[in-house]
Amino acid sequence: MDLGLAGKKVIISAATRGIGLVTARSFLEEGAEVAICGRRPGGDRPFEAGFQGEGHPLAQSGVAEAVEHLSGFGTVHGEVVDCADGDAVRAWVEQAADVMGGVDIVVSNASALGGRPNTRESWDLSYEVDLLSSVAMFEAAYPWFKKAGGGAFVQTGSVAAVEDHPFGENLSYAAMKAALINIVHQLAHRHMGEGIRCNTVCPGPTRIDDGSWGFLEDYMPDYYAENLARHPAGRFGRPEEIANAILFLASEKASWIMGQNLIVDGGYSTHVKY
Repeated sequence: MDLGLAGKKVIISAATRGIGLVTARSFLEEGAEVAICGRRPGGDRPFEAGFQGEGHPLAQSGVAEAVEHLSGFGTVHGEVVDCADGDAVRAWVEQAADVMGGVDIVVSNASALGGRPNTRESWDLSYEVDLLSSVAMFEAAYPWFKKAGGGAFVQTGSVAAVEDHPFGENLSYAAMKAALINIVHQLAHRHMGEGIRCNTVCPGPTRIDDGSWGFLEDYMPDYYAENLARHPAGRFGRPEEIANAILFLASEKASWIMGQNLIVDGGYSTHVKY
């Protein structure tokens, strides 16, 4: 199926690794032009960096490595942006739109992630990164959407928003993801008449070498095995499977879909979805 994404101008936050990176690559493979951001400049390590020993032991490839990798698939622009800074997010969206000559699709993907202690600081960080960066992205893109006569806004969430299952001790992660579903639904109803479609994609546990589940497999094998056993298919999701859902919702093939929360989890969540 041709999704009709060739020539589209796409902005994706937090796309230097994981689902964001694979989503950016998928858009490029469809012929879109893409602008990404990340909070680390990079340029000081190979793209496949593996785990670091300090701090949260995830691979910390930066914008430079991601742009180098993605450039092999099409035209990509990268900037260093701290998504906890709403003004910086707005400025980046404006800059990216100006460089590309417009915006057709925005994918809000930034997250502070879970697993942190349940402190006021973790709540503030989740609020700023997960929630307010999404609001900032839409607000900055909105004039460009209007100028283009419409567009698509896709929010990546998490099945943690709808599934009562412990994802670490941090309560803010699931709470912010749930709030995003509500915000996107409101945006959808307010702006569908302007040709702006807004939807959410909520992935279940997705296995990525440089992602959280790759870390958990090595450092918390019992927790990893417990979650793996919950999957009817006997495996975790793949980032390409999440990216496919994002691309579909962003395309005109989904022109009559708005305000929806698409759960892409292979049956990990057990509630009846109606």
